[in-house]
Amino acid sequence: MILGMGNFIIPFLVLLLTEKFGFSVTVAGSLAMLVTATYLAGSFLGGKLSDNFGHKQTMVVGELCGAVLLITCGFVTDTGFLVPILLFFAYFFIGIALPASNALVADLSNTDNRDAVMSLSYLTYNLGSAIGPVIAGYLFWNYTQWIFWGNGFAALLGVLIIWQFVNSTRNYERNTSNELEKPADGSVWRILSERPRLIVFTLLCGVLWFALNQMTMASPLFLSHMFSEQGPIIFGQLMTYACIVVVIVTPLLMKATSQKTELVSLAYAGLLFASGYALIMAFPTIPVHFFAWFFLAAGEVLLLTKEGVYLANNSPSSHRGRIQGVLVTLRSLLVMPSFIVVGYLIDSFGYNFTWFSIIACALLASIGFYLMIQSNRKSSRALA
Repeated sequence: MILGMGNFIIPFLVLLLTEKFGFSVTVAGSLAMLVTATYLAGSFLGGKLSDNFGHKQTMVVGELCGAVLLITCGFVTDTGFLVPILLFFAYFFIGIALPASNALVADLSNTDNRDAVMSLSYLTYNLGSAIGPVIAGYLFWNYTQWIFWGNGFAALLGVLIIWQFVNSTRNYERNTSNELEKPADGSVWRILSERPRLIVFTLLCGVLWFALNQMTMASPLFLSHMFSEQGPIIFGQLMTYACIVVVIVTPLLMKATSQKTELVSLAYAGLLFASGYALIMAFPTIPVHFFAWFFLAAGEVLLLTKEGVYLANNSPSSHRGRIQGVLVTLRSLLVMPSFIVVGYLIDSFGYNFTWFSIIACALLASIGFYLMIQSNRKSSRALA
């Protein structure tokens, strides 16, 4: 919840680079892509570190280093070229913490309650995020340094609370009814070669993440294009509205999809993303934006909860950190070029073509998950 309240930088990253530091949309997209690259490099390394040194310890150290660097950014906002460099290093360390964080949540849950645990974790993060972006929207023009300080101090406070009050576990031998979670021998590459469905699943999630990321990439640029200086304020309000929607619909969606597999839920997420962006493309007014973001927020809930549940339920507990690190890196490699691609599409072809391309990607992911479902059913019939 505290981390969500300090969620200032990422939602406004492209706007900061263009409106405050004077970069073009294409250059800003390239810098955002490099931030993503350092983040995925950190997450790739973090998976190995977390399995070797402990999930809690790796998470705390990574977040602590990232928080210090974010705070430092607030002191150099007058020197535009230093901010991206510091952000590269900050998100490298935050990336190290990510697979450790995901593995820690999986360690402290089981197959029966994991869906509820992960949805609760995401819900509380969004309770905090309902406050953070709207504050950042008002700080954007005249108090830019506080966007970095607020994000950094929130991360620092959050990680100190985790260090003090969250008990970690290295008990990989605990009993579980799920055979797929049993500890296994060998390298992470051997595990993935034996479970190729994890690779296919991650690629399809990467396409959904591309669609999701346009809430903070294409949307703020489109709002500034349509509404000028009011754009960042409207965007902050939309982010807060989306967080409120998440808080309200998360328990409803978890109840509605409790009897559905994770793959079915993710196929629904693709349809929700396509519907939301289609409304924005067809009716680019402020009221329709709020209506469309209801669908986008619902798709976000399904993606961020069901992806984690599927990976945890299909990964050996002994390799959780490494599998998280490898698959998050693979997904990020797929998403990373999207910053340049979307910037290029906007600069070269305009917003309507860009929205159409995003909608097509979301629908493609839904079709992919449907094919995975059909493949699983055929395999189950063959085994029977």
